[in-house]
Amino acid sequence: MKSASKMFLMFTVIAGLLLSACSEEKKEIEDKPELDKPVEEAVKIPALSDEGLFEDLHSRLTNEGFTVSEPLEADPELFGAESGMTLQINGEKLMPLHVYKFADSDERLSEVDETGYLHITDETKNERIAAKRKESFIIYLHKGHPDYDEVMELLEDL
Repeated sequence: MKSASKMFLMFTVIAGLLLSACSEEKKEIEDKPELDKPVEEAVKIPALSDEGLFEDLHSRLTNEGFTVSEPLEADPELFGAESGMTLQINGEKLMPLHVYKFADSDERLSEVDETGYLHITDETKNERIAAKRKESFIIYLHKGHPDYDEVMELLEDL
């Protein structure tokens, strides 16, 4: 009988320890921030946010009823540009409006004037994209954007 009560006592202690450990682990999991939720922060880009073109783009789109985000940082290396930004239009995160500033002497600016396309190349991509030029800026919006026609029409006389 003594061995049975010792076994019961050991079983009770072990079960208590396991429950305590599980409770602490659950608490640690609850205390951790959720990593699955994307954190969106608008990043001010001084090189572009001070430009009149950005202000004109943003105000035109907003005045026409589009919901336009603050400028987000873009990857200028992909386009071989000096700097770049994106604007989300009507909450479309996967297809933002891209605005890149190129050097005034960049030959691709005249390519866009002549063809309406910009050739981009990197290790994995070699493609031509439909683009619009304004001074030393290239403006690009993916043709799959739900508001593509309206946005590009609005930017025609930019």
